[in-house]
Amino acid sequence: MAKKGKKEKGVKTEAQLLKEEEARRKLMEETKAKAKEKQLVEEKNSKLNALKIQSRWREIMKHVKVQALQAQVEALQQIHERHMDRKNAATIALEKDLGEAEQQFGTALQAHCINTDTLIDLQLGRLNTLQNQFGSELGLLEAEFHTERAKLQTQSALEKAEILGIITRMEQEFQETEADAKHEYSSQKDDIKNKNLEEKHALRIQLEGTVEDLWRQFQAALNQYNSSTEERKRQFEDLKQKDQKNAKEIEQQMKRLIKLQETIAHFKAKLSNNSKEYEERNKTLREEKEAIQAHFQALKRRMNNFRKSEHKRLTDLTLLSSKVLKDLSVKVEKAEMIIKLAEMNRKLETEKEKEFNMPANDPELAEILPKEFPAMEQFNKRFNKISLDVLALKKQKEGLQEENANLRSILRQYLDGISLNEDVLNQLNPLVVVNGRTNAPLKSSNAPLNITYVEVSHQHKSELM
Repeated sequence: MAKKGKKEKGVKTEAQLLKEEEARRKLMEETKAKAKEKQLVEEKNSKLNALKIQSRWREIMKHVKVQALQAQVEALQQIHERHMDRKNAATIALEKDLGEAEQQFGTALQAHCINTDTLIDLQLGRLNTLQNQFGSELGLLEAEFHTERAKLQTQSALEKAEILGIITRMEQEFQETEADAKHEYSSQKDDIKNKNLEEKHALRIQLEGTVEDLWRQFQAALNQYNSSTEERKRQFEDLKQKDQKNAKEIEQQMKRLIKLQETIAHFKAKLSNNSKEYEERNKTLREEKEAIQAHFQALKRRMNNFRKSEHKRLTDLTLLSSKVLKDLSVKVEKAEMIIKLAEMNRKLETEKEKEFNMPANDPELAEILPKEFPAMEQFNKRFNKISLDVLALKKQKEGLQEENANLRSILRQYLDGISLNEDVLNQLNPLVVVNGRTNAPLKSSNAPLNITYVEVSHQHKSELM
């Protein structure tokens, strides 16, 4: 009975260990599933928040851009209206101030020189500020690129180290659990074998003792058979009872053997189930490892693509910067050429043009307009004046060409009228009259007269010359 109690306690402790192991495994799986769910929720929330921030930023930028454009449009509208009013007032003032033009010549020359100097200074300052801004923006972009690159590299290294640590820990835990299971299986197997051998040996010794006793009793019965039949009968009964007892003991021992065989089969089935379960766990762990490796490869590809795109952006930025520098150098050369031509034109300007190019002092417009506008105002005036002069000269040229053609036709008619030849006779001629008739059509009194006009500006220029 003591042996039985010990065996039952050993079986209970093993069952408790298996239950604890299953509970621990279930707890690990539940914690892993919860961690995966939390990770998926965090990824979804991060994507949603990024989209919300981007949409909100776009709306803010659109609103700011619309306000800026509206302010610019209103400012330009006010500038245009004031500019038109100022031009109308300037035309009236110029008509009144023609007598004071000689007195203002000195001030106009001085203002013109100041404007040219301010234009040069403004252009140089603008170029310096643009160059400084470009350098600062380029430095900021390079610094941001390097910082982002370092962050991504450190982050990828940390993630890689964490993934490798997880893989190694999982492999160590699997190896430890496998070794523990193998050790427990071998120990249980050895214990069961030893118990079976001990029980078999005890049964053999007991059966051998009973057989020897029976053999001795049988010999005594044979020796005493002839002495007394009653004594033999009594001994037969005793032996029969002993045989029944032995049969019951044998039956009990057989039942114990059957139970032991059943426990062995149960442990074998449990061992096979555990082996299958651990194979499935190994399979799931291997799949998770492959998934982690695939995720790592995808992250690596994304990082390489991001690096290529950033390198391409940097090359495009350098190309654009070189292009901008070339454009700025071309604009500087063009501005220098314009300044030289302006100096040459200033020497060839007439008094009327100098009076027309006088600056108009308007403090309200000076506050609204940008700093570069007053410097370009004189240039725009000159350009508009030259464009108007070119158009006037074109119209005057067309009128002179038409007048010249009319004079040529009149001269030709006159020459045809004073000379006689076949061409003259064949053509229409008002001087050839036959029987009171002419072959040329006569002009009616309602026909428009061809009058030559002379423009006032041309006459004024001829008088000045």
